Amino acid sequence: MSGLVPVLKVPFLCPLEGHIHLQLQCEVGCSTVEERGFLTMFEDVSGFGAWHRRWCVLSGYCISYWTYPDDEKRKNPIGRINLANCTSEKVEPANREFCARPNTFELITVRPQREDDKETLVSQCMDTMCVTKNWLSADTKDERNLWMKKLNQILVDLRMWQPAACYKPL
Repeated sequence: MSGLVPVLKVPFLCPLEGHIHLQLQCEVGCSTVEERGFLTMFEDVSGFGAWHRRWCVLSGYCISYWTYPDDEKRKNPIGRINLANCTSEKVEPANREFCARPNTFELITVRPQREDDKETLVSQCMDTMCVTKNWLSADTKDERNLWMKKLNQILVDLRMWQPAACYKPL
């Protein structure tokens, strides 16, 4: 955003008079929304689907996950889900037709395809992109709703303040 702003009510003999050219750029550096807790994640293990309980930390624009809570301070995460890559218009409970596990929500993410990518139970490669369905299950309905609320707030913030940095909902 830029424009000319008139300088009004300038004291006598002040070096400022006329107009000031003002240029602003706004972007949010990092989300302040945070959450920590166990979620059970659906993962492809050698062509079979398996649910693994993970310690998850929602911070910035990522969900990072470890095996145990203490690992967060001692180790790099097992993996991360970058919410800027999320193409879900809104995080919602997973369709029970596809995932019968209770208290599960779905995040669909997309990233550029890598040479070693192959299709799995959770990922499909289309053209030059790899699309992944991330199913995460909370222990209770209230916990699931809290995670979904916080994730949706981050998606709104990302899409409003950094639209060029994130993928558009499908």
